[in-house]
Amino acid sequence: MLQTKTEIINRLKKISYLLPIVIFALALVTLDKQLHHMHLAEIHNVFSHISSEDIFLVLVFTFLSYIILSCYDILAVHYTNHWIPIDKIVKSSFISTSISYNIGFNFLTSGSLRYRLYSLYGLTLLEIGKIVTFCGLTFWVGISFIGGTLLTFGSLKLPESISMPPIYLKATGVLLLLILFSYFFFCLTQRSFTFKKHDITFPKINIAFLQLVVATLDYVLVGCVFFFLLPGYGHVSYLYVLTVFLIAQMIGLISTVPGGLGVFETIMLFMLSPYFHSDDILGTLVVFRLVYYFVPFIAGIVLLSHNEINVRKKMLTRSHRRAISKLSSFTPQIFSVLVFFAGMVLLFFEALPPQIENMRLMATIIPLSLIESSSLLSSMVGVLLLIVAKGLWKRIDGAYLLSLIVLFLGAVLSILKSFNYIEALILFLTFLALLPNRKYFYRKSSLMNQLFSKDNVISISFVVLSFIWLGFFFHRHADYSHETLWQFGIDSHISRFLRSAVGSIFILVVVGILKLLGSSSKDIRLPNKDDMDLALQIIQKSTDTNGNLALLKDKYLIFDERKEAFIMYGISGKSWICMGDPIGNDESIKDLIWDFHETANLHQGWAVFYEVSEKFIPYYIDIGLKLMKIGEEAKVKLPEFNIEGSAGKDFRYSIKRMEKAGYHFEVMPDEYVLDHEKELKLISDAWLEIKHTHEKKFSMGFFDITYLSNFPLAVVKKEDKIVSFANIWLGAKKEELTIDLMRYDPAIADRTMEYLFVKLMLWGKENGYEYFSLGMSPLSGLEDRNLAPLWTKIGAAIYKHGEYFYNFKGLRAYKNKFNPVWEPKYVALPSSFKQVSALKDVALLISGGAKEIFLK
Repeated sequence: MLQTKTEIINRLKKISYLLPIVIFALALVTLDKQLHHMHLAEIHNVFSHISSEDIFLVLVFTFLSYIILSCYDILAVHYTNHWIPIDKIVKSSFISTSISYNIGFNFLTSGSLRYRLYSLYGLTLLEIGKIVTFCGLTFWVGISFIGGTLLTFGSLKLPESISMPPIYLKATGVLLLLILFSYFFFCLTQRSFTFKKHDITFPKINIAFLQLVVATLDYVLVGCVFFFLLPGYGHVSYLYVLTVFLIAQMIGLISTVPGGLGVFETIMLFMLSPYFHSDDILGTLVVFRLVYYFVPFIAGIVLLSHNEINVRKKMLTRSHRRAISKLSSFTPQIFSVLVFFAGMVLLFFEALPPQIENMRLMATIIPLSLIESSSLLSSMVGVLLLIVAKGLWKRIDGAYLLSLIVLFLGAVLSILKSFNYIEALILFLTFLALLPNRKYFYRKSSLMNQLFSKDNVISISFVVLSFIWLGFFFHRHADYSHETLWQFGIDSHISRFLRSAVGSIFILVVVGILKLLGSSSKDIRLPNKDDMDLALQIIQKSTDTNGNLALLKDKYLIFDERKEAFIMYGISGKSWICMGDPIGNDESIKDLIWDFHETANLHQGWAVFYEVSEKFIPYYIDIGLKLMKIGEEAKVKLPEFNIEGSAGKDFRYSIKRMEKAGYHFEVMPDEYVLDHEKELKLISDAWLEIKHTHEKKFSMGFFDITYLSNFPLAVVKKEDKIVSFANIWLGAKKEELTIDLMRYDPAIADRTMEYLFVKLMLWGKENGYEYFSLGMSPLSGLEDRNLAPLWTKIGAAIYKHGEYFYNFKGLRAYKNKFNPVWEPKYVALPSSFKQVSALKDVALLISGGAKEIFLK
């Protein structure tokens, strides 16, 4: 039943990909109907009504609007009781707002940018979260007030084609005002509530009024930007335009289409068409996008780049090579964007009518059939570039080679089809830039096995839909017939476009079918017998003993393509949490980590690697994770371990005392474990009862006789009765041994486990093993220094003063008796706001539930 629910959820997620695509397509269809009368020759006239004085005026309003927007952040910082210089707040606000307005998904994007910028001023993650939430509330306070007032008390005249009763608009306005009044009531009474164990307190009433004033001014100014771009704006009232603008923006936000692109324009065209010509509205919309969105976006990118350079200035000065290495880690992402852009260039140029002079010139040099074929192949190459760009982002070597071939081919086709030297130059320069960067694309993975996330699918769909829409728009007054697709000639522009559209769709369909017919080995399911047999083979060849946790069968497994390595993981919330480092052939680990990261991303989650070593840190950084130290693992060098001399005094005493009392140690072979199930279960249950705890899972073993029967047991007996036991993990090549599940009879001496440890270490030494792992000491080795990260300071403080919850110092002191080597352990987490959620998910998964987190 659980598996069925998971499958249903996964299918619903995949279906949800279609929602913004369908909305965007419907917006384009509606936009096309609104512009049905416009001719190609009229396109250059759509901006004729906008004068230089109008442009200057709207630039002033845009500047004032962004100044007011910075007040969102000024109030938010004041709400968090922090002091930051005004100029720094204004800069941070402008960068995050101007960029997020263009990229879309405003809350996530602006939140990430604000985290990056405000964290430089010493604000914690929680405080930055409050700022982002506060700014979001201010935005909706403005919408609720202006929208509620205008819709409730105004009289909005809808186009005749809309048969909506006015009462619906009035009801929407009343609802918005009720939301606003409720917010002010909570602020006035200083109500607080708990959300996911966080206490939320509303701002004071004076702050709420300032939010209202600031948000209202912002909307008034944005409305002015649009209003003064309209031709003869005296023909329609400002309040009508502001109301329509607000409705269009709200629908754009609800649509989930990035930036409301297409949706906003369609609503504005539809609502303003009774008062203005469509070409005039189109010109206004284009200039509005440029002035209010694109120009601030460029300025925001420049300021962000300048800020990042200043932050890293000392590093750049002291370690130029290290800085270049850091910057070069983004090389695959940069080329991914460039190749995607190159694909857009090929498609959009194919939608536009070509220069007829260039076409006729090429017809005198090469045959018409080659021109027609080049046009068709050009669009197909464009779609391939959109698809292969994701492979570059993931550093796949095949994507690098295919991109070079397709870019060069696209440049040649651009010349052959219409001597489009601008298009050819863009593709050829991208080809030359990519050519010497082979070293950054090292992943040996099949292109057809790459996973496309929701954002990938939406981006490619938007570009292809826009290409098709542009083509039909620019050829809207052509005569279509059944023969149009098969017409050839220099002047047959519409036929070439139709064939190009069919070719583009053909490529997408072929890729989609190949993906559907491809392997589904990365589906979420618990391992079956074949999976466990394969995992056992890999574990037996690995020197990392942690792989034995997979034999509990409580974790999902994901294997590399060659079946030489695997990751064991659990899912908690949106976090896909890998337990320890990947297990298996080191040469397969890099690709496996990427596969796991992509699979989590495909299911709208994120990858987390818990309790990992330093060995694969570069790979975790490659996929965008950040490392937090969570403790240190103690490893005893067995060739140097002995119980002689003063250092072994306590060990000798434990052995002497236990053996004098009639106890002895032995290693029970795994084939005899099942015969002692009842005896072992009694000891385990008694131990759990006396400790007032329950079985922990995920990061350690639990009592399961089938699991225990995979290993030899270290047992302490009195006569023939077992009084304590621990299963032994043996690493390949005798590199390491350790124990997992440790249980003893509470009625016997408290030195039982130390006796077992010492005897097992001596046994390991006699059998030629190199190391004995004593496990991790949580929060051990964290430095409490002034410049240490916040997490490190918190961890160090808990280590020093958290004895009530856990004996941190005592555990490390006990392990130090064995003179171990300490190796750091980390958790690799996503950046920004996801860190808090990921840490919570890890705690819940390890502890077995929220109620168990603070149990001793």
